[in-house]
Parts: sequence; structure tokens; C-alpha cells
Amino acid sequence: MRPGNFYLQMRRGAQFVARCRASFFLLILAGAFAVNAEAEVRTWSARNGHRFDAELLAADGLRATLGVGGQPKWVVPLADLVAPDAEAVRTWRREGRGQRPLVDARLLAPWPAQATAGNVEVRATGQDGGRFLFESASFRISSDVNLPLHVVRDLTEVFEATRNVVITLPLGLHAGGEREKYSVLMTSSPDAYREAGGPPGSGGYFEARTGRVLVLLPNLGIEQKDGKFTLRYANNLFVLKHEVTHQLLARWNGPLPYWLHEGLPEFIASLPYSRGRYTLQNPAAGLRDYLLKWRKRPNDRTVRIISPGRLMTMRGADWNGAVAEGAAYDLYNSAGLLTHYFVQQRSGAAIAGYLEALRRGVEPEDAEKEHLLGESSRESLSQSLISLGRRIGVEVKVTE
Repeated sequence: MRPGNFYLQMRRGAQFVARCRASFFLLILAGAFAVNAEAEVRTWSARNGHRFDAELLAADGLRATLGVGGQPKWVVPLADLVAPDAEAVRTWRREGRGQRPLVDARLLAPWPAQATAGNVEVRATGQDGGRFLFESASFRISSDVNLPLHVVRDLTEVFEATRNVVITLPLGLHAGGEREKYSVLMTSSPDAYREAGGPPGSGGYFEARTGRVLVLLPNLGIEQKDGKFTLRYANNLFVLKHEVTHQLLARWNGPLPYWLHEGLPEFIASLPYSRGRYTLQNPAAGLRDYLLKWRKRPNDRTVRIISPGRLMTMRGADWNGAVAEGAAYDLYNSAGLLTHYFVQQRSGAAIAGYLEALRRGVEPEDAEKEHLLGESSRESLSQSLISLGRRIGVEVKVTE
């Protein structure tokens, strides 16, 4: 498949879904469809005045998947439903206690063109125990140094945009219903970072135990000397994108295989981003530069990756041990490239179906076989990743 074909299919898929929606409402007006009497069917009302009978099959934070006879037919934005019906979807989601599907992989929403942070407002809320406090719509930020408000806003824009992109992607990553704001602690020195719980050698860290993201400011390019700040963070925001994605997914998903646990944050971190806006029309547009960000020679186009057969069986302890031995670059690139590859399969349906299967309690290997591999094997993925690398302009070398 040529590089543009996948995204062309996405656009065609979006057009197809739009045509389906139009046909759907015509069928409603004509009273032309039959309903499975045994299914849970209710009457829904759209804001444009249409009323129709359908089953609720899945719902994430933004959309409901509706169907007839157990088959998904339409993905409807909650904003298109009247308020009581939109709330009925949210109630169905809450009452399911995480057991009800976020998406139905047989019919996903169209791939979005972008996701933005919106109009981000950040306000300073005082001090507590020597830390300076800031707050935005979805995040509470504390810092052991009094950062200029415009810097906090730039960083918070990344947080809010990342939250929005995780919600907006039609892969079933967001279940909605956040009751608390997300916590971020920024530290101005390696000692303060380690005391807060940051692992040695890292520059950003999500603490699963506390649900908090830790950020080492000098690692971003933010340092204070003689009362003046050095601000060189524009090219290092991928750290924030990666760690906040961990934070977001931790609330909404159970345990993931470790390659995907790290691969999804790498996928999000590699998406093109500028000033509060993620560009999603071509997800692989920024992948080449992202994979090469730590190269030592400007002309080096080589990317070493761990073989998928080994990568997909690694557990957290295996991963951390390999990182301690100096393999971090290869590991994160491997997880990111593999996740990109799977997101491209069947316009996202492969990875969405895999995630839903894991939520249902299907064993990872069984879910992998059904949704990701089919008749292929893990070993055969090596050649697929080499081909993907060639399409984006890098030379992928597979190691065991």
C-alpha cells in the first residue's frame, strides 16, 4: 500500500459514514427499517427534530454507536442528540462500570482532521508548602519554582490538547466522566525530581500509584539562574505528551500489554503538534522525525527496533531491565512504530477491536490473533515494519 492510500481510505470512510447518516434519517422519515424486538431498543431524538428507534451498542466520551438487530449502523455525536438522550448515553456508560464497550470496531467514527486545546485559561491559585499552584479546566499544576504564567500556559496547552486528542480519536481510548482534575508536579532540579518519586535518568514520569505526572523542568529546557529563566522547551514537548497520555489512559483502561502500554503514548507523542493543535489527517506525518529525534549524526536515517516477536512478549520488568541496560531508544521506537502500524490496519478497526477485547477480559494472545494478526505471525511483522519505515523515509533494522 502506498503511503497515502490508508489516509485516502479514511477520507472515503468518512464520506461513506456521512452518506450512511443521511440515508439513516431518510429511512427514519420513511419508516422503512425493522427493529429486532428482542434487543434493547429505545426511541432517540436528534436536535434537528428527527426521532428514531435504535439500540445503544457502545459509547465513548463523545459519541454513541447505534444499531439495529445488534449490527452497528451509525456513530452519532452526543452533541447531535437532545440533552435527555445524551444524558441517557452517559448514564448507560456509568452504570456499565467500565464493562460496556466504548466503540464497536465494526463501525468507527470518521478519523478527525485535528484536535485542539481550545481557549486555554490558566490561573495562579497561590502557594502551598513552597510550591506555586496553577489550574486549568482539566489540570492542577504545582511547581517548586514560580514559573512565568505564559510558560505555564504553553505547557498546559499541551496537557489540554493531549487530553482532547485522546478523547477525539475514534479508537475507544476515552470513557468520559472525569470527576477530578489531573495532577502535574514540575520540579526545578534532579534532586527535587527524585525526592518526588521520579526515576533516575528520566525527565518525565507518570506515577501510577498517585495518578500524578512528574516533570523535570531542566529536561524540558526550562532553567532559572540569577533570577532569570532560560526557556528552550519548544522541541521537548513530546515528554509531556507521552506522560500525560499515560495519565489519561490509566483512568480509562485496565492493564495493557507492555508494548502497547508504551506504544500508545509514543503514538500520541509523535503526532504533529503546534500551539495547542494536533494535526491528525495524516498521523504518520511526524513519525520520521520523531523516530530520529535522538540520532547522533544528522544524516543518519537508521532506526533499530526490537523484533516484534520479542517486543510483544515483554513485561514491565523486562522493559525496565532493558532500559537500565541502555536500550531505551530502541524500545520506545519499537513500541511507537508497531503501534503506528496497527493503527493503520483497517482504518483503526484492528487496534480498536483489540482494545475492546482486552476490556472484555479476552486473553491478550487470543485478542491479538483475532484482531491484530489474523493468519499472520508476530515474526512476520518485522518485514511489515521495515516496509513502513521505508515509506516514511527511515531504514528499519530489526534486532532480537
